[in-house]
Amino acid sequence: MVDEQSVLPGQLDFGWNAPDDGEVEEQAALPETGKKSNNEMKKKSVKTSQAKQKTKSSAPAQPAAAKKTTKKKAAKKRSGQAAKKTTVAKPKASPATANKASGGKSKKKVATTTAATQPVVEVAVENKPKAPAFSYHEAVDAIPMKWGDQFPKVGFGFWKVEKENTAEVCRAAIEVGYRHLDCACDYGNEAEVGQGIAKAIDDGLCDREDLWVTSKLWNTYHAAEHVLPACQKSLQDLGLDYLDLYLIHFPIAQRYVPFDTNYPPGWFFDPNADQPVIEEARVPVSETWQAMEELAKSGLVRNIGICNFGTSQIRDLLSYAKIRPAVLQVETHPYLTQEKLLRFCQKEKVAYTAFSPLGAQSYFSLGMADPSEAVLKHAVIQRIAGEVGKTAAQVLLRWGVQRGTAVIPKTSSRERMIENIDVFGFELTQDQVAAISALDQGRRFNDPGHFGEAAFNTFLPIYE
Repeated sequence: MVDEQSVLPGQLDFGWNAPDDGEVEEQAALPETGKKSNNEMKKKSVKTSQAKQKTKSSAPAQPAAAKKTTKKKAAKKRSGQAAKKTTVAKPKASPATANKASGGKSKKKVATTTAATQPVVEVAVENKPKAPAFSYHEAVDAIPMKWGDQFPKVGFGFWKVEKENTAEVCRAAIEVGYRHLDCACDYGNEAEVGQGIAKAIDDGLCDREDLWVTSKLWNTYHAAEHVLPACQKSLQDLGLDYLDLYLIHFPIAQRYVPFDTNYPPGWFFDPNADQPVIEEARVPVSETWQAMEELAKSGLVRNIGICNFGTSQIRDLLSYAKIRPAVLQVETHPYLTQEKLLRFCQKEKVAYTAFSPLGAQSYFSLGMADPSEAVLKHAVIQRIAGEVGKTAAQVLLRWGVQRGTAVIPKTSSRERMIENIDVFGFELTQDQVAAISALDQGRRFNDPGHFGEAAFNTFLPIYE
């Protein structure tokens, strides 16, 4: 096995402080009132506070991407210091002119003396909307990553979020407290997610460094020469300089489709053909992974990982990877508990993300699940929800995070957003966890071996 590099350029801001046993200490439970004091709201996020533990003297030289981020922070700090300085007032200007001259900051006049002959002092005041009085992100537990980063256990998934609503939904999710945003080229809404992120930052809800943004490499870009352009395209759409995580979406290589032909390209090679099909390409995962490693070295991506891989595929990848996968994202819910896969990932220190954590809900409209398969309606889940005084969705998500996984539910409803992230103020008993896990049926809703033939005229199995 090839030894992994000790430090990657895109990860120089972080220090490795995870406990030896891989366990994560839970943060303080969310207050029952749903409110926090001003002092509590001033606490830094886990990610920011941990990053600052590292002294400047011990940090190695940074690459271009990392330097750019540092310069932005320094400029921001300098601008903040400048705002505190006082300057002698110039001839009076109209409010519009003053606001434009101050770069969007209003000028609040403060008299230093009652004498009419004394100059008037101006103090720059930020003219941005205030952040909400309470944000759930400080209550969200996290999985420590090898390079010292913190991976929030509850994220927001953008699969099937309508394009025209995505920007508004994204901003609302950030306002509620989500800091982990799960995106993908194939979802077709990354540009709109980028708009939502930009609006949230402009409104003072967060800084870029507060967010964990994931994107995914689509199947048509597996060849080495296509990996970098695909990543750059996602970055361009998202309006970001770097990704916190970039994943291989499926262990499937499809024929290349240029951006200007069809983007996102989806599953069909030629959707206008008389009999459109999925056309595979003979590109080994090893080639794709080596190109992913180059992204990590460049600083465009802080962590790299995989989706929809099984234990055999991961074991093979680990045999040649110079940079091991940081995260596996795979379908997981009480009807598909993936016990062996989860245990293998925990043994190999690969963080585990569960997509479709609420089960069949997202698949009803696609005809890939029957309403009778709704995990949320199961009598066991309903009973436990009554016992703990929470909703069925909160019970399912709590079961996921209590197993040590991250979960990425999605919704366009603000009420549901709050419900889905509010899962850290209670715990399930061991008996309750066991009862939920006992519902396992091996039922996989998202299986190319099933939907590939039904929807895309191509038999495309990836699971045994």
